[in-house]
Amino acid sequence: MSDKPVRNTPDYDFDIITLLKEGFTRIEGVKGLFFSAFAVYVVIAMILQTVLAVFFPLQTASGEENLLNQQIVTILSYPVLMPILAGIIMLAIQYTRGEKLEIKSIFTYYSMTWTLALAALLVYLLTLLGIVFFVLPGIYLSVAYLFTLPLIADKHMPVWDAMELSRKTVTRHWFKVFGLVLILGMLLFGGILTLGIGLIWAVPVLFVTLYGLLYTAIFDEETSFNQ
Repeated sequence: MSDKPVRNTPDYDFDIITLLKEGFTRIEGVKGLFFSAFAVYVVIAMILQTVLAVFFPLQTASGEENLLNQQIVTILSYPVLMPILAGIIMLAIQYTRGEKLEIKSIFTYYSMTWTLALAALLVYLLTLLGIVFFVLPGIYLSVAYLFTLPLIADKHMPVWDAMELSRKTVTRHWFKVFGLVLILGMLLFGGILTLGIGLIWAVPVLFVTLYGLLYTAIFDEETSFNQ
């Protein structure tokens, strides 16, 4: 982890295509690690949802979706899932920094369980409110808070400080970050359409590009992405 102080709203810029090309290059040799780590996350999420659905049924007696229970299950899953997600994100960051990688390290962030869960809850609620009332603010916040979890896990920042630093930093080049996220999302969707085979490439590219390359280029003074 890096405990170095973070500059307020770092100045940065990047080219989407160049960054994506670098991401595809960097995943060679680590695709299995990132895909396996993400698979662990998905399996645990599915088990957790199944258990929670016993107490909070996701469908009504008439077969319709129970939207309230879906929100409850999502929120209750945060203390279990957010430390693992932070662990996968940190794998990508550590990879770029040249540190030793171990899949078991994705479980090392449970010491920050409630901090990460609170951050995820606040991001979720603010984004949901933005979508419900105005739509566009919700889309803006969903992208702007992208670096909240790694700023907490990596820099040990307080929840609101991490959220605000992420928001202000992403806002500098919000449309570029949105474009990158959109393309990475399309790659994930394409991977699903190929019966999951494409996810072997899409999942590592997402984490390595977004967090391994972009995050470290922005927040690590000793790391920069060469455009």
